[in-house]
Amino acid sequence: MTERELAANIEALCKYLGVSYYHTWTSRNSVAGWPDYCFVTADRRFLVRELKTDKGKLTAAQETWLSALAAAGVDAAVWRSADWPDRIKAELTPTRIAWNGCS
Repeated sequence: MTERELAANIEALCKYLGVSYYHTWTSRNSVAGWPDYCFVTADRRFLVRELKTDKGKLTAAQETWLSALAAAGVDAAVWRSADWPDRIKAELTPTRIAWNGCS
């Protein structure tokens, strides 16, 4: 699966799940290495993801941004073609809180 196909699948899933997302239209006028997507899930989690094919390599600038964002407490990671659909769907789907019998 190409990165473009992966992105299209993720955007369709976001629409289905009610996940808000931002994708920079073109990276030419953006800071080098900034991740491809930012997401706000239905349960208000903020995720930042770089998309890559299974063989795609991160640039040094991408690694720097992902590390800096993670160090700041942001859920920042890479999604690869092989992550579709299981991992990606699991990470975008709202988490459920167990109330342990509380009403």
